[in-house]
Amino acid sequence: MRRAGSVAVAALTVSLLGGCGGAAIQLVALDDMERARGGPAVAEGAKLAPEPYARAEQERRIALEEHAAGDDVGAVLHAQRAVAAYGHALAVVRLARATTELADAQKSLDDASTAVQGIEGSRAQLEREAAELDERVRLSRERLLPASSAPATGEHEAARLVAARALAIEGRLLCGAARLVSADAAGLVDADGALGKLEGRLAASPRPAPIDEAARVRARCLEVLTRARRASGDDGGASDALLTELSASGGWDPGRDERGVVVTLHDAFRGAELARDATSKLKDLGRVAAAHPGFALQVVVHDALPTRPKDDDDTRRAGAAVQALVAGGATAGRIKPELAGTHAPLVDPGDARQRTRNERLDVVFVASGK
Repeated sequence: MRRAGSVAVAALTVSLLGGCGGAAIQLVALDDMERARGGPAVAEGAKLAPEPYARAEQERRIALEEHAAGDDVGAVLHAQRAVAAYGHALAVVRLARATTELADAQKSLDDASTAVQGIEGSRAQLEREAAELDERVRLSRERLLPASSAPATGEHEAARLVAARALAIEGRLLCGAARLVSADAAGLVDADGALGKLEGRLAASPRPAPIDEAARVRARCLEVLTRARRASGDDGGASDALLTELSASGGWDPGRDERGVVVTLHDAFRGAELARDATSKLKDLGRVAAAHPGFALQVVVHDALPTRPKDDDDTRRAGAAVQALVAGGATAGRIKPELAGTHAPLVDPGDARQRTRNERLDVVFVASGK
């Protein structure tokens, strides 16, 4: 009944329009059918929606046959049915695509969830391992710190005071080297504060001597330097190479300590002025510094005898040494002078014949990784 009604309506429409108008409607219907069939997504219907696509193809074939037979009404009817069937096939294709994309998205979500679970498990494991390492480091630090000193009297106590002052100046030089590596090195402010308090106590020649405190402060400054150097990326290789280079060049007799590569100049001063030979050597070292920009310089003036109050000779000596290094090519902003006084002797200060060796100038190449 439906088809008969549709045929009647189409026939009535064609008869009303008549002639060329009917042909135009028929051609439009066939064009719509061909456009619907030629859509890029519809072509996938043969694979993803074979049944709707087959029905559309069947209706198209009938429409073309009836058009060839001169049945315009039948051709229009079947062309419209073909368009609807192609639309159905297109809808099925889109649904299939959406289903596939949903499945892919769900798989990606499942994979991501699995990965997150794995990461969470790895993080928990790493946190446990980090906690264990922190505990091991804490125990190692405790073992590295010197044991508490037993009480002492007389000459032994005086010797402890000398040793405490030596440890304090070593701490000062280590913290100074850390500052050359990184001005905002982690822990540097606190270490400097502890060092300042220790130096204030030592200025009063306390009894008993704070030798244990001095040892702890020195260890603290060394730790700051070690961390700063590690953070800068320095692994010691540059210092080893520089030490080898200076040793091979002759005339320097360089050494290594915790700060870096040390070149020591004896008989470097005539009063507060640099000796001519020392000036020449410092300029040479300035050229070495210019050729190795990854190093900063620490310039340390040592005395054989205590200086008089308000004596600025050591300050002038350090300034002259810095000027000579800069004249050779070193960068002034990467040089830090330090005054060690008599607190880091090489030989017994009480030996009048040998103590002149304690007066010296150290140029320390501190690897900064910059």
